[in-house]
Amino acid sequence: MRIISYSSWDLSSCLRRPMARDKYSVVTTFSSSSHTAIMNRHKTKSVKTNPGVTDSHVNVGELFWVIFSYETPKVLDMKLSKAYEPQQYEPTTYALWESSGAFRPKGEGRPYSIVMPPPNANGNLHIGHGLTFNLQDILIRYHRMKGFDTIYIPGADHAGFETWVVYEKLLESEGKSRFDFSREQLYSQVWDFVEKQRGSVELQLRALGTSASWDHLVFTLDEKVIETVYGTFKKLWDDKLVYRGERLVNYCTKHQTSFADIEVEHKTEKGKIWKIAYPLLDQKAEIVVATTRPETMLGDVAVAVHPEDKRYKALIGKKVFLPLSNREIPIIADDTVDPEFGTGAVKITPAHDQNDFEMGERHNLEFIQVIGFDGRITEAVPKAYQGLTVDEARAKVLEDLEANSFRRGEDDHEHSVGHCYKCGTVIQPLMKDQWFLSMRPLVEKAKKVIEAGDIQFTPSNSKRVLLQYLDNLRDWNLSRQIPWGIPIPAFQNIDNPDDWIFDSRVDRETIEVGGYTYKREEDTFDTWFSSGQWPFITTDYLEGGELSKFYPTDMMETGHDLLDRWVARMIMLGLYMTDKVPFKNVYMHGMVLDEHGQKMSKSKGNVINPMDIINKYGSDAFRLGIIASRSAGQNQAFSTTKVVAGRNFANKLWNIARFIEDRVGEKFKNRAPEPQTIADHWIIRELNTASEEIDRLLSDYRFAEATEVVYHTIWDNVADWYVEASKRQNNPGMLGGWLVATRQWRRACHKTT
Repeated sequence: MRIISYSSWDLSSCLRRPMARDKYSVVTTFSSSSHTAIMNRHKTKSVKTNPGVTDSHVNVGELFWVIFSYETPKVLDMKLSKAYEPQQYEPTTYALWESSGAFRPKGEGRPYSIVMPPPNANGNLHIGHGLTFNLQDILIRYHRMKGFDTIYIPGADHAGFETWVVYEKLLESEGKSRFDFSREQLYSQVWDFVEKQRGSVELQLRALGTSASWDHLVFTLDEKVIETVYGTFKKLWDDKLVYRGERLVNYCTKHQTSFADIEVEHKTEKGKIWKIAYPLLDQKAEIVVATTRPETMLGDVAVAVHPEDKRYKALIGKKVFLPLSNREIPIIADDTVDPEFGTGAVKITPAHDQNDFEMGERHNLEFIQVIGFDGRITEAVPKAYQGLTVDEARAKVLEDLEANSFRRGEDDHEHSVGHCYKCGTVIQPLMKDQWFLSMRPLVEKAKKVIEAGDIQFTPSNSKRVLLQYLDNLRDWNLSRQIPWGIPIPAFQNIDNPDDWIFDSRVDRETIEVGGYTYKREEDTFDTWFSSGQWPFITTDYLEGGELSKFYPTDMMETGHDLLDRWVARMIMLGLYMTDKVPFKNVYMHGMVLDEHGQKMSKSKGNVINPMDIINKYGSDAFRLGIIASRSAGQNQAFSTTKVVAGRNFANKLWNIARFIEDRVGEKFKNRAPEPQTIADHWIIRELNTASEEIDRLLSDYRFAEATEVVYHTIWDNVADWYVEASKRQNNPGMLGGWLVATRQWRRACHKTT
């Protein structure tokens, strides 16, 4: 059999396509099985090692390293082997796809686009990537086969803090520290590290079968990305939507950087509410306050009660003695105090609690920072506590309160505690000078288009969840205290700390402007600030580039955990910069759990590497298995049993192709005969029915149900009935129906709907 690559025969238009009359659909669950059935085995003597992929079977990752190091053959002469070996055939097939330009937009038809959520360029793909890229690729292949001018834009994320944590661990393993190097040295080192990892990630994406337009890949530190991010920041600056101020931020004392609210991982923990007596001045009386953080009382500046609380109404305006600190503080009234919490009287520490911070601003209170950025008690408190860790300070404060007869009991209490999502360190609310983005103007515009239905959400309840999130959104802290990322383009007057200017010359430590010397801001942007601009960056919309016609994009498919931190930000920044929604549809998938329904984590030892699955069973088997029985927004266990079923199905397709080859052989031409038998007409009717059903299901994003139709149509109707009937009659002509279906579907898929 002689098979010619895409330059003269479009492999992407045959074999996987059931025939349709008026509806256009496609068997898109799989990446390559029916194509690999007519590909020759790629043989090589030397194999490079692909880090992170280990298995006793043939290493798919290694084959991708080899195949993409050499020129892809255009014509293959071959005879299909008896055994289906996806680990050998899939890389060769993908190389033919890519080299022929099958993944590039054709320039004809209605545009359809998806931008890939850029995977982190600091390591291997995880099982969630396997799901999201599979779902996106199904939609891309589906629309490509319907005649749309499609593009799937790939990306790679520098993943600021995520990558920084990985690299810090690498430094620690070598006995080194971030403080051993300059900012420029660290940036250069991490850049080299990421560049090495990126190649591995891109090969893994190819091994998954993603039909991305690799010529248009965007890295989040590409020059055009940085220029666009700076342009957005400048516009926000000019519109007075960004400001620098000392405010309360979420701070990880281990990594010594701040976080946005959405990056804090909240855990419900069992703790205590301690009751502490604050003696009233000039009276033999006391007011008892309740607190879950007694160590911060060293920074108390007031006691607050509800103005209508009869127990304390007469005490409002009086002063109390702050135990352990020898200070006098007032009793104030504030409507936000909950009379039902604890004793109804609460200590106010504006420098270490968000509610207290807001109350401190309302009542013009002093801000005393008790906990420093190193996680130790500062010099702003009595000497006996200075230099202690938070836990040490808590223990000593409680001990000293007991010794001085200020403790009035304690109660068990469950409460939410914020943690660093990478190291688990308890997040400390600390006062810090940062860059903030005013969110309310952006929020109101986003809510308007969401409520108007300009963006469709699947599942539909995602819309309600997103609107609730937007209603409670506070100003966004854009600053990160790490060297890896996009530098904030701002400079401070060395003689006037309140004088800041925008300037993109971030490669300089100082600049001269108007006779003044300005020093560069050392912080970098929160990664989500650049990621929030991803749709209009990747499509070159602001520049009116060749891909600008693909904006707004058609689908944003991502995990439900990214609805607030990413989807919301893309909508707000997209509307702000383009006056258009960044995408027309949002599809949220749930979390991929282990086979026992547990969340995967390294600590549990239950993490599944998708490359291990692909290496053993093949990409097609993995792609079928991971979407089987899965519904939008629902967490679902990953089952290798379903992957095995996918492998068996791919093997069935292979055997069908071998049977066709044996019967048709060298007589095959790129045309099909007319149906001749009752069986021919029957299979065409069945394939028509199936293709219409698949089209309907995929249009509604019911991927698992579409997969079931594909599976049972091919297995039950084509393999078990039509092919078996052909075998019994020993009549090659009976294959005409299958070839007609393929031919007609190929022709139909080239029409624009």
